[in-house]
This record gives sequence, structure tokens and C-alpha cells, in this order.
Amino acid sequence: MTVPADNSAPPPGRSWRNIRQEVRPAMSRKGRRRQLAAWAKVTALSTLVAGSGWGVYEIAHTWSTDRAALATAVHSALVREVVLITDGVLTKQWVTGVLALPKSASLMALDLPALRTKLLADGQVQVAVLTRNFPDTLVVTLQERTPVARVQAADSTGAAKQLLVAKDGTVYDGVNYDKAMLAGLPWLDGIRLIRSGNGYEPIAGMADVSALLSTAQLQVPHLYRDWLIVSLARLEERDEIVVKAQDLPEIIFSRKRDFYKQVAQLDYVIDAAHGLETAPALQSVNLSLEGQVPVRLQAAPDALAATPAAKPAAPSFSIQPSQRKTKREL
Repeated sequence: MTVPADNSAPPPGRSWRNIRQEVRPAMSRKGRRRQLAAWAKVTALSTLVAGSGWGVYEIAHTWSTDRAALATAVHSALVREVVLITDGVLTKQWVTGVLALPKSASLMALDLPALRTKLLADGQVQVAVLTRNFPDTLVVTLQERTPVARVQAADSTGAAKQLLVAKDGTVYDGVNYDKAMLAGLPWLDGIRLIRSGNGYEPIAGMADVSALLSTAQLQVPHLYRDWLIVSLARLEERDEIVVKAQDLPEIIFSRKRDFYKQVAQLDYVIDAAHGLETAPALQSVNLSLEGQVPVRLQAAPDALAATPAAKPAAPSFSIQPSQRKTKREL
């Protein structure tokens, strides 16, 4: 007996794993918004890149095809204004006079290094920076030197003239300074001016002199106002700076010692001398030695010995009082 075949059995090689099970995910509203925002960002970025590329192409194309026209347009812009920025006393009128720009000068045609050399030829100018501010403005930025002393020299006719000396030793004429300020500067002595081009070679040792003068001006202004002459004659051989004051012919400082301590000692000695009953005049005060201050008086020793000495007054100079407390205060 023949058994009929069962046609309902699954064909060989197929099972439930072969059934397609793709399910289209459902996206929320926030998800769709984030997706739209991402597409918008990508579209905007693509547009920006394309626009930039087109702009670069247009500039390169214009520069290569019409370079002469662009150059002519830029060079034709005349200098309409000169702007001065300075930390000193020089004026815009002085700058324009030194630069001497022709009326037909264009901004792009200016030789900035040559103009900078003109400004630096004056010793009062320490740093000069010139920049173009399109379309028609030249900006001049200056850093000026500040005088710390005066020196007397002879001009081309032999007449005496006043020159100024800066901290770095530069000697220059100086313009637009306040006359009262210049009158308060001490004179330099014991130096030799050496011609160099249209000016003079820098004076050696002025950094030390400037440090002494600035310390005295800040700490003992009542003494500094009477300083008349500063001599550098002993500076090279003995490291000494000699000052002549109104009522004290000789004050000897050493550049190897702290100027702050030396002016403190000077103030103490002068106060002590003024505290004496007869107040003898001082002839010389030597501050160059460590631990002692030799003093020479103008009065005769016999006259001083016969005069009873009063208790010296306390010095008015304050040397940074200590912040420590005593046991009694604690």
C-alpha cells in the first residue's frame, strides 16, 4: 500500500528564522526636531563653505586679471590725517614737521622705515612705530625719553646751550618740557661730551646716577631740591658719585652700596647737625663706607669743642618700620 506524500510539511532549509522581521521604528517629535536641526546645520555649513570658496575665487580672479586697477585705486588714496599717540610731551605739530610729508603723498607709497628713522634721529624719541590706518590715516606711536639731569655744552657758534640727559645716557636738546621741571634737574659735571654724527655719544654711568637721583627724589625730596651738581669724575675709578648741594659742598655716594641706605644716613646726619645748639655747617659727608659716615665740618675744631652739644633731633627719614610686635604689645 502506498502512503501519499504530506505536502503540508515545510520545504527543507526553511524555518521561522527566515521570516522577515523588519519593523519601522517610530520617531518621537523631539527626535524629528533634532534631526531637522542637524540637517539645517549641515546645509548652512555647506552653504558657508561654498560661499567662502566662491569669494576666494573671485578675489584671486580679480587680482590676476585686474591687478593694475586695484593697485592704482590703493595708491591713489592720499594721506589726509596724521594721528599721534605718545607717552611724553611731543605734539602732532612737531611730528608733522619732522616727517615733512608732501601734499601729494599717498598712504601706500609712504616709506615707513625711512620716516621712522627721521623720528628716531631726535634723542627725545626712544621708540617709534608707524602704521597705516586705511583709507587715509597715518598713525604714529612714540615712546619718549625722560630727562634726569642737565649738561651745558657749546653750539656751533660757541654760545652755551642746555642739553638734557636721559636715564640711558642719551644727550638731546629736548622740546616742550615744563620749564619749572627742567630748572629742578641737577647739572652734570666731570664728564666729556663726544660728538657722534649730529649728536653726542651716550654718557656712561647714567643708570647709576639715575637710580641715585630717583631714590633721593622719592625718599628725601626736601634734600633733593637743594642738589645742584652731580659729578661723575670719580665714578669710573672709585665707583663714587659726588653731589654738591645748596648748603653742603660735598656728598659722596658709592654705587656699590644701596642708595636707599645712603640717603637715609644722609638725612640722619643732616638732622643731627641741625640739632646742635650752634648748628655748625657741614663741609663734607662721605657715605661710601660701610658702617661709618665720616663728616667734615666748616667750623674750627676748637670752636666746636667749646660749644656744648645738644641732644640730636630724631631723624625724619623712615626706613620701612618692622611689622613685628614687641613682647609688651603681645
